[in-house]
Formats: sequence, C-alpha cells, structure tokens
Amino acid sequence: DNVAEHCVVRIPMVPKESAISSTSSTPSGHGRHIIFVLDESGSMQYSWSGVVVAYNQYIAKRRQSQSESDLVSVVQFDYGSRITVQHASLSSAPSDLPYSGGGTSFHPAAKTACELARGTPSTHVPAIVFMSDGAANDAAAAAHEFALLNSNIYRSSRNHLELHVIGFGGGSCQAQLQQIASASQAGKVHSSANTADLASVFVDIASTQNVSLLLESEIAKRITEAVSDKLSLEYFGS
Repeated sequence: DNVAEHCVVRIPMVPKESAISSTSSTPSGHGRHIIFVLDESGSMQYSWSGVVVAYNQYIAKRRQSQSESDLVSVVQFDYGSRITVQHASLSSAPSDLPYSGGGTSFHPAAKTACELARGTPSTHVPAIVFMSDGAANDAAAAAHEFALLNSNIYRSSRNHLELHVIGFGGGSCQAQLQQIASASQAGKVHSSANTADLASVFVDIASTQNVSLLLESEIAKRITEAVSDKLSLEYFGS
C-alpha cells in the first residue's frame, strides 16, 4: 500500500521475446562489429603470442556460434595507436597480429577505436574490448572518448555501448580501467592474471551474447521513457 501517498510511476516489463536471444545475435538482430583494443607496449612482449591466441579463440567461438556476419577490427597501441584489422569478416580476419612495443597511452587508442565504431555499417552493432597490462596518464581522456561514443549510440538506438575493459597481469591500474568502463552503463571490467585467463575472458565475451546487457539496456530505456512521460504529463498537464 502507498500509505505515504508517494507518486508511483509504472514501468512496463521487458517483453520475454526481447530478453531471450540467441548467443549469436545482438539487440535488434544486427551483426556484431567487435573492436579489439590491445596493449602492445613493451611489457607485453613476452605475452603477445598468448594475446594473439586469445584473439583467435574469440573468433573461433563466434564462428562456432554461427555468427559469420560479425565484423572484426583491431587497434593496437603503445604511445600511439594503429589499426591492424579493419571491418574484416570472421572468415577473412588474419590469424596473426604483428607486435610493435613501446610505452603506454590510452587516449590515442580510444580515439581510434571510437572512429572505427562510428564507421560501423548500419547492419551491425559496435562492441569494444579494451585490454591493457599497465597504466597511463590519459585514462580520463580515453574515458571521455568512449562516453561521447556511448552518447551517440544511445541517442540513435536507445542502447548503451557494449564495452569490456580487461586488466592483464598484475601491473594494470584497476581504478583507471574502471574509469574507462564507466563511460557506458553497459561497461564491465574483467581481470586476467595470464594469457590463459585472457583467452577465457575473450571466449566468455564471445559466448555470452548479452542477454544481461540487453536486459540492462531495456530496463534503463524503459525507466528513461517512464520518467520522461511523467515529466511531460506534469508540465503540459498543469
């Protein structure tokens, strides 16, 4: 009972058909454009081959899930960033990623990843996997880039950017990674102690095609719509 006579806003339930989706489909049934943003700084030298194995396991899992319509892009970064794979199909994505080495800056990589995401075909939905084993002095700027992208995606689709942020090894700064993940309401931080853990995280991301993220996005959308309707009623109905 509403004894205190507080205003109660009814929020429609998420339809069952919206919550139940196959592991190979994204919200609204589009293909997935996965953008890997991978730290190739000097400290990753002896782990890089394992990173490439994890990347290939992701692709293998998506193909196993009959997600052949997916697209793959890869941004590799140290002080700067470079695109090594761009809008490749799963079948044509290269199995090897060349290693460079250098320092660590997050912002150039975030900017490049967001440019790739904005170039995603209308038939696909971008998703970003950001991995680093270190820290940088420009994490806030990187988070800002992802926040701007998330705002653009939300305005056009009413869904938040799928953003996975992975700390690798013991040298990553969890506070900075959390700051980056917080750029999207659907952002999540993962931890991986070694390349085997990293491969497991990649496969999990490939496997769990976002029933939870879809529910979170649908619930957030319905709350926003309900509040907007209530405010409009109070403003125009007064």
